[in-house]
Amino acid sequence: MSKRVRNLLVIGLFILSMAIVLMVLILTQPKEAEESDGEAQSTATDLLSYNRDGIAKFTVKNENGGYEARNGVGGFVIDEISDFRQNSTTLDAAANCISKLTTQALVEENAQDLEKYGLSEDSPEASVDVELRDGGSYTVYYGIDSPDTNARYMRLADSRDVYTVLLNSSNYFFNRVEDFVSLVITDEIASNNTAPTLDHMVITRKDLDYDIEFVDDTKKYSSEEITMASSQVMIEPVYAYLDITNSNAIMYGLWGLTAYNVACVHPTEEDLREYGLDDPFCTVNLDAELQNYHLDIGNVAQYVLDDTGAETDEAALWYAMFRGIDAVYIVTADEVPYATFQPIGIISTMMTSNYIYSLDYIDINYNDEKASPAVTAHYLFEMDSNVADKEMTTGTLDGEPFDLETFKILYEFMLKCPIDDLCFEEPAEDSKICEIVFHCTDGDQDTLEFYDTGANRVTVKLNGHTSFSQPKGYLTVLLKNIEIFKTGAPADDLQEVW
Repeated sequence: MSKRVRNLLVIGLFILSMAIVLMVLILTQPKEAEESDGEAQSTATDLLSYNRDGIAKFTVKNENGGYEARNGVGGFVIDEISDFRQNSTTLDAAANCISKLTTQALVEENAQDLEKYGLSEDSPEASVDVELRDGGSYTVYYGIDSPDTNARYMRLADSRDVYTVLLNSSNYFFNRVEDFVSLVITDEIASNNTAPTLDHMVITRKDLDYDIEFVDDTKKYSSEEITMASSQVMIEPVYAYLDITNSNAIMYGLWGLTAYNVACVHPTEEDLREYGLDDPFCTVNLDAELQNYHLDIGNVAQYVLDDTGAETDEAALWYAMFRGIDAVYIVTADEVPYATFQPIGIISTMMTSNYIYSLDYIDINYNDEKASPAVTAHYLFEMDSNVADKEMTTGTLDGEPFDLETFKILYEFMLKCPIDDLCFEEPAEDSKICEIVFHCTDGDQDTLEFYDTGANRVTVKLNGHTSFSQPKGYLTVLLKNIEIFKTGAPADDLQEVW
């Protein structure tokens, strides 16, 4: 036999042996379906399908009590909570899921032991009785979760065939009736141009020994001018202008208020005690455009957790009630900053906010006889402006003309005086060392009075109200800057820190 023929025979025998091995592996491979212990491998199938509009109502029973949803003119509603705004989107989704049952797999035909699936006749995990407009009806039972964590067992009441369905298509039937109350407590403001006028707001908190009170101050400004400060002012515990950004959540937070969850509807006196709403931790009372708004904030519902999962002392969720809605809500701390904010955090860092072109004069009197050496100074800035064009035209300091651009930098320094604390105690009258009057062309004015309280600090009265405490060094630098300004030095020579 030739060498070439022998090589061909060897190759042929090798190919034949590999084919035999492959056939043996295929024939002896285990069947996955037979080893799935009852979890049938199947694709999604519509078990039944009706038009959602053909449902008259469906009644749910579960461990939370359940609910009955009827098909009304505007969609599905739950009469038990008819006095609440309802989440129609969620209700319609539930109706979709019960009108078209899509199963993931047939688990067991004609199952004899329904209890192990949570599908017994007497005690299924949940049941849904569906009544159709044409007089027909059917009942669906839902059981426990299947080993596939994305599915649970289900069967029709007139059949013992057990299927699996997706959790997200059956969770609606395990809900409480409260879960269908809309989480929108109040509507948002349509736009910044239609923001309501806030006439009066009072916030009371158990952790503070004073109320925080605000009133409207729009009378001081024309509508186009309210940009440097909020149109409200704080009048308690001190008189202060508000930072327009930092105070916004406090001033307008009652609009667009949205809950994290609903704790209960139609709370009893026992419920109110449990949630701390019989004696609220915080109350917010607001009068705006002839309407009253009232929010009560009770106990902490949940605290923030640290990296180890342990509770901190920072509130994450609160229980709350909004007057006129008979429900206890769970709200995030961000939604109700009223319970935790501090007044110093929302006031303006500018003790006065008069526009430069609205000024008539600034009168500064400084007299610190206790200083060594004693310091006495008086400065009078007088300005002429074109208010219509929002532009200062001329200015003098003690009768001498000054450079307008440099004065703008100096005035900015005056506005940015450091407010680092609130002050509630009246200073001694004989400790007054400085008074600054900002008088406007329309006759309005702000008066700042500075009282030396020692430890290099001063207490400041705004328009006669004791309000702030700040470093005395600010006044020292202010006087130096004015003296530098009087020399005609450029703006770069002015000090910006104290």
